[in-house]
Parts: sequence; C-alpha cells; structure tokens
Amino acid sequence: MKKLIPFFILSLFAFVACDDDDDKSVAISDKVVEFIQGRYNGADIRHAEYEGNGFLEVEIIHDSRMKDVYFNKADEWVYTSWDVRPDELPAIVKESLVAAYPDFVLDDVDFIERADASYYEVELKKGGAEIVVFVSPEGEILSSSTGEPGTKPVISEAIRAFIKGKYPDAVITDFGNNVNGLFEVDILDGGIEKDVYFDSQDNWVQTDWDVPVSSLPAAVTSAVASNFPEFIIDDADYVERPEIVFYELELEKGGVEQLVYIAPDGTVITQ
Repeated sequence: MKKLIPFFILSLFAFVACDDDDDKSVAISDKVVEFIQGRYNGADIRHAEYEGNGFLEVEIIHDSRMKDVYFNKADEWVYTSWDVRPDELPAIVKESLVAAYPDFVLDDVDFIERADASYYEVELKKGGAEIVVFVSPEGEILSSSTGEPGTKPVISEAIRAFIKGKYPDAVITDFGNNVNGLFEVDILDGGIEKDVYFDSQDNWVQTDWDVPVSSLPAAVTSAVASNFPEFIIDDADYVERPEIVFYELELEKGGVEQLVYIAPDGTVITQ
C-alpha cells in the first residue's frame, strides 16, 4: 500500500519524521525523497542535516541498517555509507588485508556505495598507529578512494616506486595535497611515522620525522650548547633532502623561540 501514497505526502512525511527525530533536522526536497525511495525501497527516513563540506546527509533505515545518504547542493546523490561488522567482510577482502598489512588488526569497517564504484573503508591498527585502507568487494586494495569522493588525489606510480625504493618496508598510511602546494605522503617505516613530500612533477623534495631530544647525537647537542648558550632544545625533527640531511631544532630561552638547522656532525647550517 505504501507505493500508492501520493509522492508529495511521502516528501512531507520525510520532513515530519526528521523533525520529530531531531529539532535540527532540515527539510529535504522531493528530488532527494524520490531518489531514496527509488534506490532504497522501503527506507525509513530518520534525519537530515548539512555537513561542514556542504553535503546534505540523510539518515535512513534500510534492510535493518542505519545508512547515511549524501547529496550535493544540486540534490544529486554523491554516495551512501554504512557500518559493517568485521565478521561480515568477504573472505577475499580479509585475505587481501592480511596479506598487505600482516601486523595490523581490524578496528572499524564502513561500506561506501557510489554510482561508479563501491568499496570497503577499513580502519586498521598496529600499536598506536592507525591507517585507513580502501578495498573493493573483490579484494583489490585501491590507491585512491575516500568517504567524500573527489577530495583525495591519486598516488602516482612514480611516487609509489620511489617510496618502495627508499623505504622498502614502509606502509603508506595517508596522503594528500599539502598547504605549501606539495604532495604529502605519510608512511610508517620501522615503527616511525614519517612525512614524505613531492613536487608537482612527482620529484621527491624531502622527508621528515620527529626525533626524541634524548636521541640527538652528541655532536648536535654540543653545537647547540656552544652556539646557543642558555637555550634548551624544545623539539627536534630529522630532515632528509636529495642534497643534504640535517636536524631541525626548536630552541627556547625565557619564552623566546628560535629555529636552527644543524647537520649530524654538528655543523650549524643556518640560524
């Protein structure tokens, strides 16, 4: 009998149901309701609100699952996501994850449904490290996917080959465009989180990572004591570039901060 209800009543019902569920729910258009009823037959629309990225998020219950359906400003469907229990993952997906990330354990799984592709978004953990992996239902590890399509670029084969060559045991944990216009790839290498940067031509620019002050070479700490008396080392990074390696040190004295660069042999590069 539900299919015989006039469409404008369905639209009104969607708004009322949302409004009863949460006072902050927003009205949704006939176009959105029509899409939901067409794609997710029998869905119960529960709530609607705008996300910070401008997408309209509509919460529905369909097939006994809570699903989030996202639309752009033109009320066009972008994607749908819902939670998946780890034990619901297909065996081929689990096998791919174990093969690619043998030391990691499953922490959380979502299924992302799009018009052009669908995939699992899997959060993995290893100690204090967390990574997000995107896997097709056929078990293929995807190089570029995200819960908000179009916001994450592709890692080129040139960049992947460079990282594999320079850091053969590293696992890529995240990637994206840096505020400085560089492409940043975050990796976990030997238990150390490193940031690897590339220019627009996929040329390696630098890699850097945090270093405990207590682990600094004696030559470096001696150089600080000699050249910057009364300053203490507040923070340290190790920086690798094609032409040079050095420590980037944040020094502090009585509320005054200074950034210096010192080579591993203690040579002060710049002040």
